[in-house]
Amino acid sequence: MLQKLRDQTQSLFFKVLVGAIIFTLAIFGFGAFNLFMNPDPALASVNGEDIRQSTLLLESDRERRRIALQAGENFDPSMVDPVLLQQMVLDQLIARSLLTQAANDLDMGPSTRQINSVVTGNPNFLVDGRFDENAYRSVVQMMGYAPQDFLETTGELLVLDQLRRGVIDSAFITDWELRQNARLLSQKRDLAYLPFTVEQFASGIEIEEEAVAVRYQENERDHMTEESVDVEYVELAWTGLLEDPSIEVTEEDLLAAYEADKAANPPEEERDASHILLQVNDERSAEQAAEQLLELKGRLEAGEAFAALAEEFSEDPGSAATGGSLGSMRPGVFVPEFEAALWALEEGELSEPVQTDFGFHLILLNSIDFGEYPEFAEVREEIDRRLRQVQAEGLFLERFRELDSLAFEQPDSLAGLSEGLSLEVRTAQGITREAGSGIFGNIELREAVFTDEVLENGFNSPAIEYVDNRAVVARVSQRYEPVLRPLEEVAEAITAELVQERARAAALDAQTAALLRLQAGESVTEVADDVGIAWQTVELARRNQPGVPREVGDLVFSMQRPPEGDKLIDATGNLAGDRFLVTVTRVVDGDLATMTESEIGSVRDLLAGRSSNVDFEGFYNSLEAQASISRPEFALPE
Repeated sequence: MLQKLRDQTQSLFFKVLVGAIIFTLAIFGFGAFNLFMNPDPALASVNGEDIRQSTLLLESDRERRRIALQAGENFDPSMVDPVLLQQMVLDQLIARSLLTQAANDLDMGPSTRQINSVVTGNPNFLVDGRFDENAYRSVVQMMGYAPQDFLETTGELLVLDQLRRGVIDSAFITDWELRQNARLLSQKRDLAYLPFTVEQFASGIEIEEEAVAVRYQENERDHMTEESVDVEYVELAWTGLLEDPSIEVTEEDLLAAYEADKAANPPEEERDASHILLQVNDERSAEQAAEQLLELKGRLEAGEAFAALAEEFSEDPGSAATGGSLGSMRPGVFVPEFEAALWALEEGELSEPVQTDFGFHLILLNSIDFGEYPEFAEVREEIDRRLRQVQAEGLFLERFRELDSLAFEQPDSLAGLSEGLSLEVRTAQGITREAGSGIFGNIELREAVFTDEVLENGFNSPAIEYVDNRAVVARVSQRYEPVLRPLEEVAEAITAELVQERARAAALDAQTAALLRLQAGESVTEVADDVGIAWQTVELARRNQPGVPREVGDLVFSMQRPPEGDKLIDATGNLAGDRFLVTVTRVVDGDLATMTESEIGSVRDLLAGRSSNVDFEGFYNSLEAQASISRPEFALPE
């Protein structure tokens, strides 16, 4: 994880920015950067717009939370270097500020409908396929946002995405570029390779007992058992507090929450529609498509069934088979032209022909449904559970402080904690610094167990909230010091290790000797016969040719073009120790005329993506070159 952060701070800006946008639009990312708190020092400035310390600390905390959520319960906070994290976040804040200024200069901005569509369509906020207000608030709060902050952040990031797409979508590929790249990317080569695999050479290797004993003595530290402990612990969880006598939810509380939920979720109009689509192509002009739809409209008004005509004439493969039905949809699903026409219809009304990028549509509005908020009785149990959870989480904070205090006041036993807070004393065995069963898979809990106070002095650990609203106090009940495993227990593993070492060395020696013979002019057949290995040949192999080792393919397509009628010879290997001799005898350049439409499309997409990245990076670099940007010359705050 630390290396990942280092790589991110050294990577090209485009990768950093696009990664930030994608993460944030998926929820796991940064928050609003127009967030003003109490006056605090400016850490950077972009064209006179300050980035303040409070903003950096807030953004860094949100990024740390994102990393923790991705890592799960095994998240190790010590692996995140706070200085590197803040440097990465500051770079992204500077980039976002610069791009936001550029977007504002171009009067870019999303509509409220776009923002709502992104939020309500986010899978993290859906329950049974529908947007859930409680899920939204819960996830947003977990990431450190207020709901309004999150909406503002989503709008800001949509602006950045609009700007990015405005640049990258303008990229284009010329025919000359396509031909030249197709010539290289679709190139084919005749190749042969002679494999010297570790497996081949390992089969005849015998390891002496003395060699195993010597390796065992030389590397005793590698054969020690891990230090481990058995522990006793108590766990405090908010779920165990739901039925606590102090938690009370009255009928008035339930009704008040119900009315608040109802007010926050007004019914949204849904429209059930069907359509007939006629595409515009080489065989049908726009005028002809519109005229044909008007003819179909006349037949419908004369009494023919919409479903029957849709099945016969509609060129929308997704809906034609179901009589043109599109189902019931809310605003923001269809393209703007289609949606405007649909929302202008009365129930049961037919539209005029409507043109979109897909062709011409004839739309029938089947029905309008405003939906009804569930009755109180339907959601009473859910509201009761939610209100109890809120109280339980508040009670957890109170009990957590009490748990931590008791752990310190009674450091030699868990009995007082168990009795005072009605918690069960549980046990876990075989916990090491690197692994543990159950909740001790969490690295923070394991680290607490192996501190000097707990391991050496035998005290209770402090109360540790290892996940939200779940806390543990643990103590060591039994300690097991590292011991040297007997030779008999590890002899098989040592033997396998020695076999692999000798086999890798033998494969390299055989490859080297064979390569020297080939370079001296001996025939490939004679060399192969002497070593007892057959050449593997592939004619007109493509890049990433199935069945060809990746290392061989990479080498083959990096070698120069061989002279006519001759061959080139080279050698390569992989990390496992397998070695290969490689020959190339013929190169056939790719040609657009011989490629399928699918192959041409793949080359075009590859070039378009590469061109888009270069264009956007160039666009940003030009903004940066013209901007006035100041960065800190002092240590970042921790």
